[in-house]
Amino acid sequence: MLKNVLIMLIECDIIKMIEGGIVTERNASEVYLNWFTNDLDFPFFIQYGKHDTDLYIHLHCDFNELVIVTDGSAVHIVNSEEYPIKKGDVFVVGNDTVHGYKNTENFRICNIMYRHDEMFSDLPDIAASAGFQALFVLEPRITKEQSFKSRLRLKHENYKAVKSMIDNMIQEYENSSDCRKTMLTAGFAQLAAMLSRLYSFGGSDEEQDIINIAKAVSYMENNFEGSVSVAELAELSHYSERHFMRIFKKAYNCSPIEYVINLRVNRACALLKGSDLTISETAERCGFDDVNYFSRIFKRRIGISPSKYRKMGQ
Repeated sequence: MLKNVLIMLIECDIIKMIEGGIVTERNASEVYLNWFTNDLDFPFFIQYGKHDTDLYIHLHCDFNELVIVTDGSAVHIVNSEEYPIKKGDVFVVGNDTVHGYKNTENFRICNIMYRHDEMFSDLPDIAASAGFQALFVLEPRITKEQSFKSRLRLKHENYKAVKSMIDNMIQEYENSSDCRKTMLTAGFAQLAAMLSRLYSFGGSDEEQDIINIAKAVSYMENNFEGSVSVAELAELSHYSERHFMRIFKKAYNCSPIEYVINLRVNRACALLKGSDLTISETAERCGFDDVNYFSRIFKRRIGISPSKYRKMGQ
């Protein structure tokens, strides 16, 4: 009820921006996840939506949105860029991104609103999927700065499977059964994994930035315990080192080496809490050749030494 009232109050004024073709963060309406859910401990919302008129331009302030088009068509507006979408299209609108819809025709969608880090932080291997990096990380970040058409359009048999998963999640969301949050978290993880597997890696030259970087990140996620160099990653992505570094930093807000170090430190945290390995053995298992260097990096990132971290977890 709350979200419908808010949309009604805002839509009349904001729709003029669509017609005028002026789309900026300054004039877009800000939208927050707590408009849709008051459960601060579970940053997740799912619904079926229908749009028989244009949907106002708005700015996601603190959440990402996975959109599956279930029927009809529309023109998707993202930061003043426009592209057509129709049944079967799947895309993620990132946090701090301006978007809306116009020219809607029987337009029906499933909206899943979530906070990325909180929903995906405990999944063991999804970040190692190139499809996941492309759909859930790179597309929403790169589309904020340049035009990009989502690469995932579901075929009929895949759409039926995805639709069935969505139906089950919405039924679970609308009920108050025991273990509701666990069921929804598991369902969303399964949906994300399926969509990641279905992500297409063919396509035109203009889409290669996302495709090549996603493959490089997948390699990093799967091989961070070993030797990983920028030169090697650049070669995997078919870019020069300079171009690879520039695109990577724009997408992930850190350098490739910093990304690898974060992976190693996160893995070290898990081993320090869940194994009997010595500090030296932990460092070696996580890709650090020098235990002293490992201890310095660990303390810089976590704030305490590896030995103190282990004691706190006992």
